[in-house]
Amino acid sequence: MENKSEKHQKDKATTEREYHSPINGVLKVRWEKGKKILDTEHTNYSYGSLEDVLNYGLDNIPLENVNSVLLLGMGGGCMISSLKNRYNCQAPVTAIELDPMLIDIAEKEFGVVQSKNLSILETDAYQYITETKDSFDLIIIDIFIDLLVPEKFYKPEFWNAMTKVVNLNGFVLFNTGIDLTEEQVNDFLDTLPDCFLYQVMFEVFESNTLIILNKFSEE
Repeated sequence: MENKSEKHQKDKATTEREYHSPINGVLKVRWEKGKKILDTEHTNYSYGSLEDVLNYGLDNIPLENVNSVLLLGMGGGCMISSLKNRYNCQAPVTAIELDPMLIDIAEKEFGVVQSKNLSILETDAYQYITETKDSFDLIIIDIFIDLLVPEKFYKPEFWNAMTKVVNLNGFVLFNTGIDLTEEQVNDFLDTLPDCFLYQVMFEVFESNTLIILNKFSEE
């Protein structure tokens, strides 16, 4: 029987490897500071600095009344773990992920699987938002292809559809991009529906821009 330390070292030795995704390119599972993380070729995707960025945003959202969560861009699933273990948020989570390779990595490498409180859907987040009849108290948007957020997630059509998916008094945490200019952010904010109040956080951990939106009225 191997002890926990031996198992940890064995796991570490066998999980520093690469996966190849037709959507996200090279995905690397590796260890950093004693923690298993998931990277793309140019940035962290899950369980490293990206988790720190999103936690910084969640620290500024009251989660005590959140009874349903939508995660757009599951990645390796770090926010599912963070909501439960860091914030004691036991609300059911619907996780949307376009890349089947990421869904496979989340399960094999990080133990993220379907359960009573977690529904994982392999579909496009834009299509889901424009078609779903469900609504949520908290929506976390973290949709990157390597370093870039696809342009369609800044479009008014997406955010007009979003107004029907966020419950009244609900919140949206949007990881808007890396190294955006203030002008780029303001151009996006000018297109938002009037039912949202928002708070902008520039240079979170030096590079990311987070926007927290609160739906304060029905249009």
